[in-house]
Amino acid sequence: MNRALLAGMLAAFLLPMIPAAAQTDAQDKPKDQPVAAEAAKPCDEEQAWENRWFWFVCNSNYHNRLKTSERQIDRQINGLFGAVFPDWERVTTFQDWRDKWLVWDLSVGVGRDISPHFAWTVYGVGGTGTIRNRDDHRLLLAPVGMKEYFTRTSLSLGTSLRWWPWERAHRDGPGFWSIVKGIRPVTEMNVGYSRQISKAEVRASVPLVGDLLHIKQVDTFNLGWISPRAGIEIPLSDKYSFNVLGGYLWFNNQQDDFNGYILELMLCGRF
Repeated sequence: MNRALLAGMLAAFLLPMIPAAAQTDAQDKPKDQPVAAEAAKPCDEEQAWENRWFWFVCNSNYHNRLKTSERQIDRQINGLFGAVFPDWERVTTFQDWRDKWLVWDLSVGVGRDISPHFAWTVYGVGGTGTIRNRDDHRLLLAPVGMKEYFTRTSLSLGTSLRWWPWERAHRDGPGFWSIVKGIRPVTEMNVGYSRQISKAEVRASVPLVGDLLHIKQVDTFNLGWISPRAGIEIPLSDKYSFNVLGGYLWFNNQQDDFNGYILELMLCGRF
């Protein structure tokens, strides 16, 4: 897996360095020489990728496995305090947020067309969130306040190679039907680096005394990842489009926690 990841990252970074195709003879001729109308008029494919640079903003939803972290929470928190407090209920974790589609990260980036069917992008991704569990229990008639906090922070740098099998999404006129007719499939291969920080904090306190128990655990992971994705591009205007893509994330480590499906909602603009 590590070799495949390294090869994918090198290919994605080196491909944009391939020089562009040579200009046509018609562009090299002096202005005072006549040029045939057919040679002077660019082909449809050249027009389709004339605006070579584009920016994009993306929201990504994750359905990670979270198996290792959930087993640890069940063993160290639910199992332990469930044996101490008869009315203990399972704490809310990121597994619950994942199942409710609440784990989202924001990414921004820029890209450049490298042919009528290919484009290359670079981008940054970030997201953070905290789940707060608070409940009151009794131990030998004494009130005990329990707090369990879980925090995730994710920072990533990525690059991708985009491929339109036929052509980019485009509108050929006004109206809703022109948007529908202009929808095109698009695929991506993404590779990158990610820094994942997971923090868990547990407090048990009683009145007048304060904390009887305070446990804090922080785990930091530096990971490489690869992610193929596919979806559709919807043309909103001559310069703007909306993309919906789905795919899968493979990490080079901690795969039982971080591997999983991804859904992307992306707005692109050409300049």
